[in-house]
Amino acid sequence: MPEISVIVPVYRAEEYLMDCVQSILRQTFSDLEILLVDDGSPDGCGAMCDALAAEDSRISVIHQSNQGQAAARNHALEKASGQWVCFVDSDDVIHPQMVQRLYQAARESGAAMSMCQMLQDQQLPEDFFRDSSGSYQLYSMEEQTLLELHDADAYPAWVACAKLIRREVVQTHLFQPGRVYEDNEAVCHWVVAAGQLACLPEALYFYRTNPDSTTNRRFSLKRLDYLWALEQIIRFYGGVGYDRLRSRFLERYVEAVGSTAWGLRQEQPYRHLVGRVCRQCGRFLRTQQAVLTRQQKEFLLEAAHPKLIRLYWPMAGAWRTVKEAGLWGLWRKIFRKREEEDSK
Repeated sequence: MPEISVIVPVYRAEEYLMDCVQSILRQTFSDLEILLVDDGSPDGCGAMCDALAAEDSRISVIHQSNQGQAAARNHALEKASGQWVCFVDSDDVIHPQMVQRLYQAARESGAAMSMCQMLQDQQLPEDFFRDSSGSYQLYSMEEQTLLELHDADAYPAWVACAKLIRREVVQTHLFQPGRVYEDNEAVCHWVVAAGQLACLPEALYFYRTNPDSTTNRRFSLKRLDYLWALEQIIRFYGGVGYDRLRSRFLERYVEAVGSTAWGLRQEQPYRHLVGRVCRQCGRFLRTQQAVLTRQQKEFLLEAAHPKLIRLYWPMAGAWRTVKEAGLWGLWRKIFRKREEEDSK
């Protein structure tokens, strides 16, 4: 049996699929299998997958009706025989030494997961394939470490790609079918289950940024799944006692609700969904017994009721004045404002 299973969900990637698969076949680590999952792609990807499999015995093809990336990955995991799993998106490219470097780091450190950095761009840089060498850094996936990585914008639990993971770790929490941002939700489980993470400092994974993708196009209802993913992450970290990390993601969640409400309002067909999103936010925060700052409460109020906020600000200012200087202080403030207006 191969040591590593490389899983590639395939959908509408006709232009880039060949480069992706060839980059996997050119790996310096050869004891691997490649599972291409044709997720009902309407273009020529299915036929391309079959042709590639006919040329190399390490490639297997799974054809399924269109069910989304999460279901495609789960389906491949059922067929995978490797002790380790590596996920690659069908429009991306990996460095020839990526799998070997990740495998060596994991085996030498004893970690159940290793990862490298990810280069994001629309075009593959000419120097991407330069020789790779260097050491790794071993992290213990305790709350303090994850907190520091999060605050340094190096949080490892976002994407499934650019990682090598023990298959039994991945199987502790599979992807949620039918969801987008499903790896954001799943990977946070894996890093805690793995216990340790061996991290390479080099960018050995090229992530092709596509302006037409789900996460980059104008507002899409699929972006509502980002709120779902954050809710799941908050619940998970609360469940394992990582309360400070949970608080960080509560902050992200509040910001995401506001930006989602704004995005929905910009699209006429979606405006009626703003209330539903805000009500779901309120229910979730109550179940979490979340303690919000005044600024966060005001932010959510503005997201839910942008017209009402215009009345709230002067009322809130008046109330703060009463608390600080009493009713007489409020009267003086109003009187001074009228004098200023009369003098103009």
